[in-house]
Amino acid sequence: MEKIRSLHRHVSTRLATTALASAVVIALCVPTHVHAAAFQLPVSNAAGFGRAFGGGSLWQNDPSASYNNPAAMAWFTSPVVQGSWIGIDISTQFHGSMTDPSGAPLPGSNPNGGDHLNNDGSAFAVLPVSDRFALGFGLDVPYALVTKYSPDARFAQFGTMTSLKSIGLNVSGSFKISDTFALGLGVIAQRTRAQLNNGLNLGGTAYASGATGGIPTPLDEVAQINVRVHNWSEGYFLGGEWKPTDDDSLGVSYHSRVGNRLTGSYFISYPNAATAADAQGLINAIPVLNAIFTGLPGFGAFPLPELNGSGSNSPASAVLNLPAFVNIDYLHRFNDRFSLGASVQWTNWSKFQTLTLSSQGVNLITLPEHYRNSYSFSLGGDYILNDQWTLRGGVAYDETPTVTDTRETRVPDNNRKVLGLGVGYQATDRLSFDAAYEHQFVSNATIKQTNQVALGGGTIDGYAKDSGDVVSLTATYKF
Repeated sequence: MEKIRSLHRHVSTRLATTALASAVVIALCVPTHVHAAAFQLPVSNAAGFGRAFGGGSLWQNDPSASYNNPAAMAWFTSPVVQGSWIGIDISTQFHGSMTDPSGAPLPGSNPNGGDHLNNDGSAFAVLPVSDRFALGFGLDVPYALVTKYSPDARFAQFGTMTSLKSIGLNVSGSFKISDTFALGLGVIAQRTRAQLNNGLNLGGTAYASGATGGIPTPLDEVAQINVRVHNWSEGYFLGGEWKPTDDDSLGVSYHSRVGNRLTGSYFISYPNAATAADAQGLINAIPVLNAIFTGLPGFGAFPLPELNGSGSNSPASAVLNLPAFVNIDYLHRFNDRFSLGASVQWTNWSKFQTLTLSSQGVNLITLPEHYRNSYSFSLGGDYILNDQWTLRGGVAYDETPTVTDTRETRVPDNNRKVLGLGVGYQATDRLSFDAAYEHQFVSNATIKQTNQVALGGGTIDGYAKDSGDVVSLTATYKF
């Protein structure tokens, strides 16, 4: 019996390391459906959501400029502080089928991966030091996601739960070179945490390996992998703003790539106790499984951590380089009541081609991603009704960086159209409130691929129907 358990641990560990790599890759690519490519979130406030981010942070006394384009802080005449709450409700519903390596349909449901409210927020402050120099501070969430499917999902081997949040602390400064031109520069430190759960179809892996003799019928979720990783990282950003007339502003900003080495641990658990037949099948499959793993490009020798039936922690790490992006914003005031802004964002996602998983200093596997660069286009404006009330609206179009060949239920991202509506209320000369609602219309995302042998070798064929709703509330105080 002890020999069987030892061999079972050996095979499960091989499966676990590959599963961990896949889980980390998949989890870090899940879209949030909140007007940003892949898992990138816009750093803004309720006014920005109401305009669908048209004009960026060039609007008068918008303290989110401290992160988005610090040059715009040069025109602040008094200190401003601001806090926002952002509620995100996404829907990710898969429609289609899932089969095991033998071609038989897998049992289970097609649950919604969203259908819950995610709470995020931001806080900004801008402090003019002189008529030419200003400092800015920010607390924001530039990356976040939560996708959760029930454990009985028929596609559990493609992932059951993913949670990632990156909280940023930034400091910036601006300098007005002339009455019409300013430059700004800032730095950001980010704290990123992620938790990933994935089903492992060990029976499917044994079957798909081609081993003969005593191989059990593929089983759904014989094992479960749970991963927790985290890190601190840093980056920089800079911007410029030009005011050719009293009614026009043009801004350009650049945010650097942020390198992340996520470290933490993972463990394997066996919720379904292996029967004697299951154990014998895995034993017979060991030579074939080892030949498959060691013969594939990207796999290397690695230490085997000790695991048991209840699970024990083993180290894990992965490198994730968040992409650089460039924004061009334009704002025009038509009259004292109506202003319109436009924005274009380009994100350098093509640098995200592979993700490498390591354990105990040894590279285990390198997985392809093949992301492509993406664009986002926004148009939005303000209409001032009177001294107290302002109406806002905007539209946007977002491209996805994902490609069909690697898209699955954790990554149901596709191109989207955005509609934003908002209202602002000036309570006093110093205090104002804003509220906004944004809806995202996401194109159906085709999902058709065969999973890695180490995760079960199942095939999924269908599409994801996605949508997203955002509600934001902001309070701003001007000293």
